[in-house]
Amino acid sequence: MKIFLVFLVLSISTTATATNPWLGQQKAIVLLLEWSDKAKVTSQQDVDSTFFDESNLSLRQYFAENSQGKFDLNGSVLDWKRADLAWNVDQGCNPTFIAKEAWKLFSSDINIADYDSNLDGKIDHLFVVHSGRIPHDRVGPSCMFGSLAQAEHTIVFQSEGVGYIGSAIPIGFYVHEAGHDYYNFPDLYDDHYHGKYGIAMWGAMGLGAWGVTNTLDRNDLFRYPSHFEPMSKIKMGWATPLVVKQSQTSLKLRPVETSGDIIVIPRGDGSNLYLEYRSKYGFSENHRGHGLLIWKDYDIIQADGRDDINNGTSLGYRPLPPILENFGDESDPFPGSLNITQYVDEDAGVRIENIVQTEDSIVLDVVVTNSHLELNLLNSKKIIAPKRLYSNTEHL
Repeated sequence: MKIFLVFLVLSISTTATATNPWLGQQKAIVLLLEWSDKAKVTSQQDVDSTFFDESNLSLRQYFAENSQGKFDLNGSVLDWKRADLAWNVDQGCNPTFIAKEAWKLFSSDINIADYDSNLDGKIDHLFVVHSGRIPHDRVGPSCMFGSLAQAEHTIVFQSEGVGYIGSAIPIGFYVHEAGHDYYNFPDLYDDHYHGKYGIAMWGAMGLGAWGVTNTLDRNDLFRYPSHFEPMSKIKMGWATPLVVKQSQTSLKLRPVETSGDIIVIPRGDGSNLYLEYRSKYGFSENHRGHGLLIWKDYDIIQADGRDDINNGTSLGYRPLPPILENFGDESDPFPGSLNITQYVDEDAGVRIENIVQTEDSIVLDVVVTNSHLELNLLNSKKIIAPKRLYSNTEHL
């Protein structure tokens, strides 16, 4: 995967917020914990690159790219320390236990004030990366988010994959599960045991937590996640959309990876259309298709009209990549491989047409065909994201 060299730094608040854990400039410390019977398999330098490297597709870069600099997570990685304890698989989904073991080893080396951006006496984000491995693939948020008195947020990673799958530090698993834990975002991948993939790899709350293409190396599963969905970015405070309430021509969308551009068209019934340009930059580079994505709230509208990402093979098992199933392809965006230049939303009385794609932008027209609806849209005052509850019994 090609390295994306642009790191976004905007003028943002230096104060962390307890109500929004992913906003402003915040600090993190990463503790590397080696169990007595499980030798470390990665170096401090490699972990630092995965978390904080400004010239790499790191976790810091992921947040910078998705939020357009509204959230910057920077920090330090403390080198491996060996515990007296052996790895206990029964404690694999007890992140508080693991974090406390790490704290015993590292506490004397840590000045909490160095990682406390809001001056509440706690580390903003404390990560523990350990050398153990959970021996099953169904791993949920309860295996990642712990509680430590010294930290505002405590997160535990395996140094290799999720459960027994993958070999990279799984930042995609973290951003997906934090979407549940921090913001109550819904799962958007549907019944992927039986060929129904929801939004597939087009968003981090779907199979985009795995990556952006079904041809990815299985070892890299969860290492290079997709962008969050437009609706999620707005809810997190990462994007301020252009709200279009009447007919307009020559609307321009720059690549969302470098601009954060999102257009919202209220539909008059409490739902909205969300438009973004997924380009070949950064974390989106290896998507199978690039172009205009049109969303109806949290549903992806496929330009080809086939909805084939929800009509896959009923395998009876999770189709973890690589596999021949379609998790999002070149005919899903507009114009896409089929050169579809118009989308008609008959229920809302809205047409999106004359869609033209270049490397630098998408240009399109919005036509409101229902005058009564247009009046309603002009009178609408805000975008309302529907609440959906996440069940802790579901796991990615």
